[in-house]
Amino acid sequence: MCACVPGVEAIDVLSDTEYLVSVFVKMSFISARFKLKTRIAEQRPPCYLRSEGSGEDASMTSSLKIASELFLTEEPGGTGVRTLLDVEMFGRLGTFGLHMIKTKADRMWEEFGRNLSGRLAA
Repeated sequence: MCACVPGVEAIDVLSDTEYLVSVFVKMSFISARFKLKTRIAEQRPPCYLRSEGSGEDASMTSSLKIASELFLTEEPGGTGVRTLLDVEMFGRLGTFGLHMIKTKADRMWEEFGRNLSGRLAA
């Protein structure tokens, strides 16, 4: 599923529930490369997954915390997908303003949805 997330450059498997994810994000004239240690905090296959992670970008002296939930539901003619995401950003990137960061996050989630839909259809 991480392959569907925009900006993911590499995923190192640390254990069955822990991963080190390298993510590159560009917002306007600013870019950052985060190393996120992510873990699956809870799962109820095949309908629920909760993950948590944190990481930092040394060049921008920024860090973030992320928590996500994925819900799958059976629906007529297919599967419903619902996601919840909570991101806290600190440091220099966190000072650029909520509007710019929220706009970028919304676009990334839209791209994630398209990527996931495409993979599921294949």
